[in-house]
Amino acid sequence: MKKIIKFVAVGLALAWLLSACESLPFELPWLSAATPTLTPQPGEEDQTPTTQVTQTEEVTPAPVTGLVIWVPPEMDPELETEASRIFVSRLQLFSDLNNGIEVEVRVKALTGPGGLLDALTATSAAAPEALPDLIALSRADLETAALKSMVFPLDGLTEIPDDSDWYGFTREMALLQGGTFGLPFAADALALVYRPAALEEFPGSWTALLESGEALAFPADSDQALFPLAYYLAEGGLIQDTQRRPLLEVDPLTDVFRFLENGVQTGTFNESLIQYQTNGQVWTAFRDGQTNLAVTWVSYFLQEGPADATLAPLYPISNGAVSLGTGMAWAVATPYENRQTLAVDLAEFLVHADFLAEWSMAAGYLPPRPSSLERWQNQSLRSTLSLVALMTQLRPSNDILTTIGPIMREGVRQILLGAVDPAQAAQVAVESLEAQ
Repeated sequence: MKKIIKFVAVGLALAWLLSACESLPFELPWLSAATPTLTPQPGEEDQTPTTQVTQTEEVTPAPVTGLVIWVPPEMDPELETEASRIFVSRLQLFSDLNNGIEVEVRVKALTGPGGLLDALTATSAAAPEALPDLIALSRADLETAALKSMVFPLDGLTEIPDDSDWYGFTREMALLQGGTFGLPFAADALALVYRPAALEEFPGSWTALLESGEALAFPADSDQALFPLAYYLAEGGLIQDTQRRPLLEVDPLTDVFRFLENGVQTGTFNESLIQYQTNGQVWTAFRDGQTNLAVTWVSYFLQEGPADATLAPLYPISNGAVSLGTGMAWAVATPYENRQTLAVDLAEFLVHADFLAEWSMAAGYLPPRPSSLERWQNQSLRSTLSLVALMTQLRPSNDILTTIGPIMREGVRQILLGAVDPAQAAQVAVESLEAQ
């Protein structure tokens, strides 16, 4: 279902007063178009020369009176949640500061048929004039859209990605093959969630966890295998060779599988974990009390965390602690340059640190900018999220995950079932990748 909201000017006086506090200047570029030069037709070359007429006409594009943005259902302005009210207020302020520019919000499914990426693909091919000016895309979809030239690079249009006020992985979220394709507004990362009352003592390390025998849930049947992959990276494993081809190394992968095998022996892991294919399923099991310790996305905890639950970073490993993160970013989809300028102005307005501090807390996301997190009032939660963000690196690219994820998943399954030795499972995984 598509929902639309428009914002119209409320008066020049209000715009002047608001701009005194927060201005957002922009210019609509003038474009030049030349009419074709009149040249002789074939066979006319020997005729008496005549004066060539070249006309150059400056064409002023029609003023941009409105912008269209596509968002997922959770950002629907009609939801009347605290996050949607903050979002609507921000769009209204942008309209007021920019001569009553109309901002039209269209809601698309996050994924699947008719979703954001699917609709962008179809519209790009069939009706480019109907493309949105801005679109909110997950990192995975942003990567696909950029590689298919369905969104436009922001290099030269904004300097915000060069700001130091980004976490390392959120800055990378905006980049693809050296170009800037998005401005991140929401971030997420893997972390531990647990119930202190259900644990005699919260384990302080992976070794202590295995010794305690506490059951830990994670999506063992996920085709992305993000938790095992995070452990592998923390062990120093590489996922690309010097030519950027997918890579798995035997030794660090053996360490991952041995860790899982030790957990099976102590009861921390068991074959029932194979029922979980997504982090959402793991969160549901935790929320419903089926497990008291789990690895899942921070956003689940921030949006739905039970009062008796607590968040903690993933434990460090010998080569340091590594979590994997993702998020959403604003991307420019309009092919018209005069609209791109204003669309980037809006995107910059929607990633301002003060706004993101308020919106991310209400929406239940890790803010992509450290200064935004510093504005959160809950000091304990703020400290934990800061640790999580600092130890997080961006999830691997789509092609890497598509290639090595299923291979790692199969190795995890075999270890949980007790069907193979860790060293053997690692060797099989490496050989499977090399055979592709």
